[in-house]
Amino acid sequence: MTTSIETLSTTALLNELISRGILSQSQADSATKKAGRAAEKAIKTAALNTLKLQISEAITGCPTHVFSVKKTGNSLGVMDLVDAERSQVLKALTQLTAEGVFRKVGLVGGVEKPTSEVNAFQIRYIRVTDESPAAFETNEAAEEVAEEGK
Repeated sequence: MTTSIETLSTTALLNELISRGILSQSQADSATKKAGRAAEKAIKTAALNTLKLQISEAITGCPTHVFSVKKTGNSLGVMDLVDAERSQVLKALTQLTAEGVFRKVGLVGGVEKPTSEVNAFQIRYIRVTDESPAAFETNEAAEEVAEEGK
């Protein structure tokens, strides 16, 4: 009896290839794990894109243009606007900064400074609008996206 490849599921196809000697069991296991990792990555990417959209929509109606991950005295916390973990909010803010939605600055006593000159608790995200061009635009955001992708 011959089995048509079109009618086999992925698992059945792998088993058939193993039984015919085309693939070894370790190659089949590796392919299964690789497919699983790709599916997990796609789910995480979709969730992050959804969070970025939620953040973008939430900041549109806000009267302030200065944001931070958590609420501070002089900025609105993004975590108060969306329901997500801190690490995911930070990753989304970093990507939105790279896309030009925000610019990342250090805010000390109401004075803007480069992020390299302040500590992590003084980092703020300022919404970029037509009235506030991204003057501090640097390659820092791109470097951070690369670091978080590791």
